[in-house]
Amino acid sequence: MIMRRRIVNAVALALAAFAGAAIAQAQAYPSRPIRLIIPVQPGSSTNDSIPRAFAKHLSVAFGQTVVTDNRPGASGQIASETVAKSAPDGYTLLVGYTTTLGIGPAVHEKLPYDPDKDLVPVARLFVSSYVVAVNTMVPANTLKELIDLAKAKPGQLHYASAGTGSTPHLCGELLKTMAGINIVHIPYKASGSAMTALAGGEAQIGCQAAGTYVPLIKAGKMRALAVAAPQRLPTFADLPTSAEAGLPGYEVQSWTGYMAPAKTPPAVLRRLYDELAKIIETPEMKNFILSQGAEPALMDSATFAAYIKAERVKWAKVVKAAGIQPN
Repeated sequence: MIMRRRIVNAVALALAAFAGAAIAQAQAYPSRPIRLIIPVQPGSSTNDSIPRAFAKHLSVAFGQTVVTDNRPGASGQIASETVAKSAPDGYTLLVGYTTTLGIGPAVHEKLPYDPDKDLVPVARLFVSSYVVAVNTMVPANTLKELIDLAKAKPGQLHYASAGTGSTPHLCGELLKTMAGINIVHIPYKASGSAMTALAGGEAQIGCQAAGTYVPLIKAGKMRALAVAAPQRLPTFADLPTSAEAGLPGYEVQSWTGYMAPAKTPPAVLRRLYDELAKIIETPEMKNFILSQGAEPALMDSATFAAYIKAERVKWAKVVKAAGIQPN
């Protein structure tokens, strides 16, 4: 009986010490600059602009610089591998999004890292509905007119994406399938390159996150036709939904959040999440996210992890239906 009591007391003391160490670790974090790896080109999409804005706010909240490091290419796999192989101490973070973590495992059979075992979610931050747009030289002012044009010119219109297996690629594949049209996919190395091709007329059609088009539309180089969402967007209030435009059920939404190397201490993950949760509730950040054509959509680590798993199942079905062969 005495021995059992001693064991219980020893375990209790050990747990208390562990809890105390975790609290101390969270309070001490961060004690040096944090590096945020962004898988897209600077200024190329909301996957750069919004996470970068969060980084600036985190710098103020932590009193430590959050350095943004853009590493585009390979549909986000280069950046993801960099973070997956970094020390699990909370000082190297990743901007994770649909293309890399939701679609990537179904498209790339031999990834240089394991998305489940090598990365852990910190928080989901926002979601973006996709918009179908065309170069202004294309004689189509509505989605129906674009579909009619594509049917009249099978195989002659091209749509640009940020690479095979990217969300814009699958957005285009869904459009092909649901509208019964033959448009040709042109994969580029990154979203910025795809936007340049669209602006220059090298490709005629694009399907990207809404905010990505704002600069090109303002510059008169792109024309938005419809939003692939169940409701209209505040940023494009006059833009009809796909259902209103004559293609009900055509809906594509992407998500973006912060990730960390696996085995990052839970206390550090919580510290990051708590600060991000405060930032996303500020009117300044909410308005900025909305101005980019996205919507605030916070999730904690555990909820985000379950969400990503469900997304992989969903997108794997789309990849299979589109006939995309894993590479």
